[in-house]
Amino acid sequence: MADGTKVDWPTCEEADCVGVRLATGPRCLAHCNDEDFAAALKAIGETGEIDTRGVPFGPALLEQVLNVASRDDDGNPEIKTARFDNAVFSGGSFRGIQFSGEATFRGAVFNRDVDFWDATFGGDAWFGGATFSGVAGFGGTTFRGDAWFGGATFRDVAAFWDVTFSGVAGFGDVTFSGDAWFGGASFSGDTWFRGVTFSGVAGFHGVIFRKHVTFSGAKFEQASSLGPVLASRHLALDDVEFTRRARIEVSSAVLSARRARFPAGVQFQLRWAHVILDEADFPAPSTLSGSARLSNERLSMQEKRLVATWRRYARLTMRRKQGNEAFVDVHRRLLSGEISERPQILSVRNANVAGLAWNGVALSDCRYAGAHNLDKLRLADDISLTTAPAWIRRFNWDRRQVIAEECAWRVRRLRRWTAPWWPDWVEDRPEELEPGQIAGLYRALRKGREDNKDEPGAADYYYGEMEMRRHTRRGAGSSGNGLSRGLAEHVLLTAYWLVSGYGLRAWRALAWLAVTLVIFAVLFHFFGFRPSGQPDSYWQSLLYTFRTTLSLPDREFRLTAWGKLFQAMLRITGPVLLGLAALAFRGRVKR
Repeated sequence: MADGTKVDWPTCEEADCVGVRLATGPRCLAHCNDEDFAAALKAIGETGEIDTRGVPFGPALLEQVLNVASRDDDGNPEIKTARFDNAVFSGGSFRGIQFSGEATFRGAVFNRDVDFWDATFGGDAWFGGATFSGVAGFGGTTFRGDAWFGGATFRDVAAFWDVTFSGVAGFGDVTFSGDAWFGGASFSGDTWFRGVTFSGVAGFHGVIFRKHVTFSGAKFEQASSLGPVLASRHLALDDVEFTRRARIEVSSAVLSARRARFPAGVQFQLRWAHVILDEADFPAPSTLSGSARLSNERLSMQEKRLVATWRRYARLTMRRKQGNEAFVDVHRRLLSGEISERPQILSVRNANVAGLAWNGVALSDCRYAGAHNLDKLRLADDISLTTAPAWIRRFNWDRRQVIAEECAWRVRRLRRWTAPWWPDWVEDRPEELEPGQIAGLYRALRKGREDNKDEPGAADYYYGEMEMRRHTRRGAGSSGNGLSRGLAEHVLLTAYWLVSGYGLRAWRALAWLAVTLVIFAVLFHFFGFRPSGQPDSYWQSLLYTFRTTLSLPDREFRLTAWGKLFQAMLRITGPVLLGLAALAFRGRVKR
């Protein structure tokens, strides 16, 4: 029985009953005399308004109340307003009922199964704090106004199959002790599952979210499948916890899972989404992959229509220059193909990615600062990253993949670099890192590639690490083995970069070798040979220089003191440059 201290209406004089008094007597509808009962039913039939707050209902009493209501064209009872706050139901059915106005069930207690199948709520529906001890059947129900279930408790199965929510759907702090099924549901307004606990299976197969939806703070205690879900705007899984392994299939413009926990692992199948995983925890094997299409055909067709709408609106916005600069930029990116069905990871800052693997995603704008176990992050071959800009337009011999942190650092210093994209709707903007910190990120990513025996894939990360070491400020103190420790190391790294691109650019080493051969050939021709053994032409001097580089003996010419010095220098320089070129080739083809 409901607690009488929490009601704000005149209660029934029956002991332990908090039912609202009838206008014609001191008792509620469940305990009144026959005359008052008949008068109350007549008023309900004439006005279509029900006020039975706190009344205990048995199946027979509920059937009597609903049967006196007027009927719609299909023969279903039609009720204008209904107030069932704190009512206690021991059975009965609301199947097919048409609530044309507001319907309130705040604090109501349903001790047995309750049936709202195919009911229609024309106004707002309030179930806040309600308790459903039996099966709660809402299959096929239509909520044309807002639907609020905040703080409700479902102790058995909660069936929301094919439910239509036209307004706000609020499920904040709801407890689902049994299975919760939302398959085929459609959410047209903002949707809130903040703080929800799913103790049983949570099924969201074929769900459509047309506006913002958040599961922030939700807890899934059983094996769960979230999806396939189509979210037109933003799906928020911030602070959620999946106790067991989960599968999440989503097509959405934005997916945020900040501070989410997946202790048993998770499988993400995503489309279109800009993904933020800051402070998330992936300790067990987990995958985040791009999906070719949604597994639900109905949602797949809906997605095509949705994307067509996005593109039409984008063209209109670009043509009229409507909206703020951020939206115009998003629309430009959509039309140019920079935003596509391939999911784009925006951030894993401070996340634990020990068990995470990425496949078929874009990482051009991804931020890694503070990520834990970054060396264990597994990257498939079909991921896409941004590349360093060309030194000369259309000519880029040093084209390499770079991470967003390096782009952000360089864009303030070199105009040819482009700043990584970061959406304005994310308030926590990344800070610009120092080169030493960026070198640490490259080192961890490189180690992960090398541990997977992907030496060619690790080459660009090694190049980026060395670049950041080279640009680290002299004297900057920090732990780690990759920071510059003075002018000597800076000069050494710069020379290593110029000569061979850190042992990764064979063409540089070969180019320097060619220049060396030409210069030493000139030196030998004019200063290196004695007059009695002077070559007839510069070509012979060049040939001698080449043979000397390979340490091949050539006794045809006699050398001066300078010539012997040139020969010693060439026998050191030539093999070193050839070795660096061979090292670069090996780095690109090594298995």
